[in-house]
Amino acid sequence: MCHADPSGGGVLTAYGRAQGDLLLRTHYSGQPAGEEAEPDKSAGFLFGAVEPPEWMMLGGSLRGLALRSWTNGAEPTDRLLLMQADLRAAISAGRVRAGGSLGYVHEGARFAQVTSRAQDNLLSREHWLGYTFAEDAVLVRAGRLNLPFGNRSLEHTAWVRSATRTDLNDAQQHGVAAAYSGEEWRGEAMAILGNFQIGPDDYRERGWSAFVERAFGTRWVLGASTLGTFADRDRATRAKLHREAHGLFLRGAPFEKLVLLAEADVLLRRPEGGELATGWTSMVQVDLEPLQGLHLLATGETLRDARPGLSTGVGGWLSAWWFFAPHADARVDALVRDIPTPAGNVRSTAVLFQLHAFL
Repeated sequence: MCHADPSGGGVLTAYGRAQGDLLLRTHYSGQPAGEEAEPDKSAGFLFGAVEPPEWMMLGGSLRGLALRSWTNGAEPTDRLLLMQADLRAAISAGRVRAGGSLGYVHEGARFAQVTSRAQDNLLSREHWLGYTFAEDAVLVRAGRLNLPFGNRSLEHTAWVRSATRTDLNDAQQHGVAAAYSGEEWRGEAMAILGNFQIGPDDYRERGWSAFVERAFGTRWVLGASTLGTFADRDRATRAKLHREAHGLFLRGAPFEKLVLLAEADVLLRRPEGGELATGWTSMVQVDLEPLQGLHLLATGETLRDARPGLSTGVGGWLSAWWFFAPHADARVDALVRDIPTPAGNVRSTAVLFQLHAFL
C-alpha cells in the first residue's frame, strides 16, 4: 500500500514514496522512469537526509494558497491562506499499527483543532492505534479517522466531499473501524462515536460510515458507500440532526495517460419534527497526463441539497497540476459555480494557485 491509512491518504509508506518518485513527478534527465527503474534517494524522508527505522514512517506537508474570487460579478477579493502545515508519523511494529498528525493553522479547519484560540491553533486531523489480522489483510483501528466514504481526494471543497461531510481537511471523526485489503476486494466500516475535538456533546455526530469496492482487472474500480449520523444539534442549523448519504463511485484508466473519477451520492435529511427530505450530489473528473508529472484536469459537479427551498447547483473546474520536483508540486484551478442558497443561486468564480512541499 502507498499510505499507512488502508483506505488512502496520510503518511506515505516506503513503497508509496518510491512509486511517487518513479511514476508521479517529472524527470528531466534522459534516464527512463517507470517501475523498472530505481527511485532516487531524494524520495526518502527529508530528501533522503534522514532514514527512519523500517518500522517508522515520517512525513509532513506545507501547502499555501493564493485565491482570487468573485461573487455575482462583484469586485474580486484576494486572499493568501496557509492551507496545511502538518507533521505526520506512523509505526508498523509486528501486528501493531499507529498513526497521527499534528499541525498549525492560522484560521479554518476548526473541527480538527485541539486548541481553541480565535486564530493560530494547533490541530490534529487524525490519530489512531490499530492491530492487524489475517496476514495484515485486516486492520482494526480506534481513534480519530478519515471517514471511509467515496473517492479520497484533496479537493475538500468539492460538493461530493462537503455535502457528505467526508473531506480530508477537518471532517474526520473519532470511532472504531475495520478495514480489509485484498487483491480484488477492499473496504472499511466505521462506527462513528463523535468528534471529541468539538463541544458540547450535543453537536457530536454518531452513526456509521462504510465503503466496499471491487477491482476489475488493473484499470477499473467500482465501489459503493453508505453513511448515517445523528446528533442532538446540527452544527449548521442548530436543530436535531438525522442525515444520511448513500452512493456509488468509480475510478478507471481507459488509457495509460487518462484517468476517470466519478461519484454520485443520494443525500437524506430528516429535520426535527419533519419528513425525510432528499437531495443528491455528483462529480465527474477527467485527468490527462500529456507529460509525466503534468496533469490537466476537467471536473463537473452538481448539488441538490436535501434541505427544502434550494434549487440545483452546477459547477465546473479546469485545473493544471505539476509535480515539478521531488517533494514539490504546484496547482492552478479555475472554477465557476452556481451555488444554491435560500435566496436563489449565487454565481461564484474563483482562481486558485497552490504550492505544496512535503517532507
